[in-house]
Amino acid sequence: MINKFRDFWQRQSRNYKVFLARGLLDTMFAGSGVNEYWNIFITRLGATSVELGIINSISHAIMALLALPSGWLTDHSTKMKKLYLYGRGLQIPTPLLRFLAQSWPVCLVIDIWQAIAQRLTGPPSQIIWISSLKDSDRVRGISFHRVIISIAGVIAPLISAYIVTYFGGLDSADNIRPLFLLQFFISIVTFLLISTQMREVSFAREANKQGVYGYFYSVLDNVPGLKLLLLRQCVMTLVSHMRMPFSGIYMVDVKGASAFILGWRGTVSTLIGVLFSMAAGQLADRYGRRKLAYISRVFWWASILVTIFTPLDHPEYLILAGLLQGIQTALFIGWTAFIHEYIPLEVRGRWNGISMLTHGIIGTVSPILGGLIWNINPDYIWWINLIGDVFFVLPLMIMIPDRDCEITRD
Repeated sequence: MINKFRDFWQRQSRNYKVFLARGLLDTMFAGSGVNEYWNIFITRLGATSVELGIINSISHAIMALLALPSGWLTDHSTKMKKLYLYGRGLQIPTPLLRFLAQSWPVCLVIDIWQAIAQRLTGPPSQIIWISSLKDSDRVRGISFHRVIISIAGVIAPLISAYIVTYFGGLDSADNIRPLFLLQFFISIVTFLLISTQMREVSFAREANKQGVYGYFYSVLDNVPGLKLLLLRQCVMTLVSHMRMPFSGIYMVDVKGASAFILGWRGTVSTLIGVLFSMAAGQLADRYGRRKLAYISRVFWWASILVTIFTPLDHPEYLILAGLLQGIQTALFIGWTAFIHEYIPLEVRGRWNGISMLTHGIIGTVSPILGGLIWNINPDYIWWINLIGDVFFVLPLMIMIPDRDCEITRD
């Protein structure tokens, strides 16, 4: 076992190891353990559910506007590290601005800035990450990466919960601010790590003689199954972005969760990911990546149902929902590996442009819809996610064909 691991580790590229270190820092001190408090912070500054939805919608509108330009820039750049560093550099001020924010309209400006940085960072980050692994090591590499990151993720939610509780709890925005200051300092360390240790990624590109529209959308015809993949993403974006801005608020303000219940929910979810990820990777290789992904949806449905039916006097049941979500995340690794190999690197910039455009357009509308639905009944947001996943997302996953041939050239 030790010899196999040593051989695996020695085969991996330097960029794989850098991304592993980056993931540890982001997860431990600057990732979702901090960011899940952002929407709660905005509401504590006085934003209503509709205003919170508008902030998220405008952010996604900016992403939609920048989707095709960022895809074009990625496909016409030969230095992925350089492009990635530009985006990471733009992200550094975001947590400091969050720490200093005094009113919710300022949060809108901060989210717009973050959206611009993410659009510049996302496509080259995917290319660097995907190119860091060989196909033969992809599932194992993703599994190992997920296990190591998850170990940090087990601790991170409790650190965030302790900091918020130490400064007074979730009732005031001022009690959440220290998380963003910590995030700011860690983002500087992460940037220095990437800039000094990551190696440049470049590859040859074919000359393009098509117009802008044809250049981007021809990839949907050239790679079989991408239209269905895009449709699945559209449905996922619609239902998930109705829920995501309000998820933490739902657990705190509707179900009565404390910061530590949120923390333990995240810890248990991540711990399950640690325990199941390597086994899930082996199951994916043995029985099929896609079959494992199909089974994962059942655990997501169960997580939603537990969340909805958690009684007000027992918010600790939300931890069980986190456990089920952790199993879902671990089993979904097969789909992640499948998608990495499904879309060739030479067209990934175009694909990212199209997918981010549709994601941004739909993401502009869905948070506002979520805010309006919240005012009717917050539970409805979760029911919509369940119905959308059962009747649309899973069937579309099954319908997407395997890519058994190379992409068609124009």
